Amino acid sequence: MAKFLILSRGTGEAYKQLSPQEMQKVIQKYMAWTDDMRKAGRLLHADKLRADGRVVRGANGKMTVTDGPFAESKEILGGFWIVEATSYEQIQRDLANHPHLAAGSLEVREIDDMSARD
Repeated sequence: MAKFLILSRGTGEAYKQLSPQEMQKVIQKYMAWTDDMRKAGRLLHADKLRADGRVVRGANGKMTVTDGPFAESKEILGGFWIVEATSYEQIQRDLANHPHLAAGSLEVREIDDMSARD
């Protein structure tokens, strides 16, 4: 099976008005989806990302570091999952009930396993 990276993106606006109890229900939905992938034996890793971060760029031999990671936009990269699947189509079926779709988007990328190369 191939490995895929799933990135959750959004603005966070959908959750700002939620009470602590409502937010706990949302978190439980994320945990349930993740647990389903784990029980299926296809989850390799998953984590929430902290809001703080840095963007490091290089140009003309100089490095610049920006606080942020999204100083130019309001989009947040909130978390990720690394899962195994046979195809993008299988991942799309898996994501049909992902709770993040109510609040943002999910980006899926197949991982090109460089460690398997000579």
